[in-house]
Amino acid sequence: MSRAFDFPGGVYPPERKTRSTERPLSDTPLPDRVVLPLSQHSGRPAVPCVAVGEQVHTGTLIAQPDNMISSALHASISGKVVEINTAHIIIEKDTGNAGDKKDTETRLKPLDWRAAEPETLLERLDTSGVVGLGGAGFPTQVKARVRERHSLDTLVVNAAECEPYITADDVTLRHFAADVLEGAQLMAKLAGAEQILVGIEDNKPEAIAALEAAVPKSLPLPVVINVIETRYPSGGERQLIKKLLDREVPSGGLPADVGVLCHNPGTLSAVLHAVRDGAPLTSRIVTLTGNALARPGNYRVRLGTPMRELLQHAGLNAAKLTTLIHGGPMMGVALTDLDTPVGKTTNCLIAATADELPAAPTESPCIRCGACEDVCPASLLPQQLHWYARAGDDARLERYHLFDCIECGACSYVCPSHIPLVDDYREAKARLRLKRIEATKAEHAKHRFEFRQARLAREEAEKQARREARLAQAKRPSQAEENDGASNQADIRSLRIAQTAAKAAVRKAEKTLARAAQQDPQQDLSDLETQLATAQENLKAADAKLSAARKPSTS
Repeated sequence: MSRAFDFPGGVYPPERKTRSTERPLSDTPLPDRVVLPLSQHSGRPAVPCVAVGEQVHTGTLIAQPDNMISSALHASISGKVVEINTAHIIIEKDTGNAGDKKDTETRLKPLDWRAAEPETLLERLDTSGVVGLGGAGFPTQVKARVRERHSLDTLVVNAAECEPYITADDVTLRHFAADVLEGAQLMAKLAGAEQILVGIEDNKPEAIAALEAAVPKSLPLPVVINVIETRYPSGGERQLIKKLLDREVPSGGLPADVGVLCHNPGTLSAVLHAVRDGAPLTSRIVTLTGNALARPGNYRVRLGTPMRELLQHAGLNAAKLTTLIHGGPMMGVALTDLDTPVGKTTNCLIAATADELPAAPTESPCIRCGACEDVCPASLLPQQLHWYARAGDDARLERYHLFDCIECGACSYVCPSHIPLVDDYREAKARLRLKRIEATKAEHAKHRFEFRQARLAREEAEKQARREARLAQAKRPSQAEENDGASNQADIRSLRIAQTAAKAAVRKAEKTLARAAQQDPQQDLSDLETQLATAQENLKAADAKLSAARKPSTS
C-alpha cells in the first residue's frame, strides 16, 4: 500500500453491494436465441460477415470492425443465423435430436504474450472483439496504440468500482485476480509502461486479499496495490489518477496526456483470455441485484441474452418491479424493454422496487445553495452550467468546460431542489456535439466549393490563354513582316491575361490551405498542397512564356 492523494468533492451514497456478493459466481442457462447488436462499443458499428441460414459456433466471427474505431463481434451461442439487419444479428440455438442443448466452441490459436510481437498482440485484440467492459466500451486494441502518440509510464487497474450495487469487478478479482494481473502485464507491455498500480476501495477486503496473494506471480513489472477510501466517484479515471499519482488530466485531455493508461479488471481478464486462450469476447460477468429479485448475485452471461431471461433466472418478482436500471443508480439508464439484450458494456442490472428507488420528487427552483459545487469531483460550477444549458448558451457552456463533466450524478444527488442536473448536461452535450458535426460538414463543403471555384477559374484562364495564343499565332507572320521581327503585342496581351489568372489561382490556393490548416491541423492537407503546387507550376509556366514573348527576335 502506498501514499494516496485526494480529489475534490465526492459523495457517500448507500453502497447496497452485499446482496449480490452473498452467492457464488455462476453461469446462467444458455438462451434459446441471442440478439447481438452491431454497436456494442464506441465508434462505428461492426459489419456483418455471415449470411442468414449460416451455421455458427460460439466464437465464430459474425461481424467485422468497420474502420479503426470499431470492434469485431462473435457468435455467443452455437446455432443458425436467422436474421441480419442494420442494428443486430439474431442467432437461434442448436438442439440435439432429443432436444438437448448443444454448444460447440471455436477459438483462435493461443499466443504467448511474453514472446509475441506487439503488432501480433494488437491484431489479436482487434479480431477478438475486446472492448472496455467498465461501461465506455472503447475498443481495447485502439486504446493499446496510444503509445504511438504518447509516452506512458503507468498502467492503472481501476478496481475502485465505486458506484452502489455493482460488484462485477469485485467478484472478478475474488475469482480471477491472477488473470487480471497477468492481463495488466500484457497491456503494460503494449503501452510501454514501467509500473502497474491497482486502485481499489477499502470496502472489498476479499478482492484485496486475492490481489495480494496473486502479486508475487505477476512479474516482470512491479505491481503496487493502493487501497483507497470508499467514496463516490473514486472510480472516475481523472479522480483515480489524481488519487493514486497526484496528476491532473488537462481539460479536454486524456489520461495518456499525463502518461497513464487505465483498464478495469473485467477488460484485463478478457484481454488475457483472448491472447493466451484464443477466446473471443462472447460472455461477461453481470451483477443482477435489486429488491425485486429473489436470487441476486453475479452471473457469467452470454452476450445477446434477453434481460428478461436473466431476471427470471434470478427470481424476478414482476409485481414488485418498478424500475429496471442498466448500470448503477448514479450513472445508469432506466430501461423500459425487458427484452433488451445484454451487451459488452452491461455490467449491472438493478431490478428495483418502489421503496428501494422511489421516484424523484418534483423539481423546484434552484436556491443557489452551492451544494452541487461542493461535491463536484471535476471542480466545475454545476449551478452555472445548469443555467446556461437550459438557456442554450453554448458559448458559455464551452467556456465553463461542460465536457469535463463526467456525468457522475453527485450534483443531482445532493441537490435540495431535486433538479435533474445531469440530464441538462447530457442534453447540452448532445446539442453541442451535433453543432460541431454540422460546423465540420459546413466547413468541408465550403472548402470543396472554394477548390472548385479556383479550379474553374484556372481552367478558364488557361482556355483564354490558349485562344489568345492561337490568334497571335495566326497573325504572327504578317506582323513580323510589318514590324521587322518585333514581339507580337497580341501574344503578349494574352500571356499577361494568363499570368494574372495564374497569380489569382495561387493566392486562392494559399488562402484555402492556410484556412484549412488553422481549422484542423490534424486533417490530411495533401490534396490542398497538391493544388497549390499545381497553381504555382502554372504561374511559373506563364511567367516563362511572357518573358520569352518579350525578348526581341534574333532572326
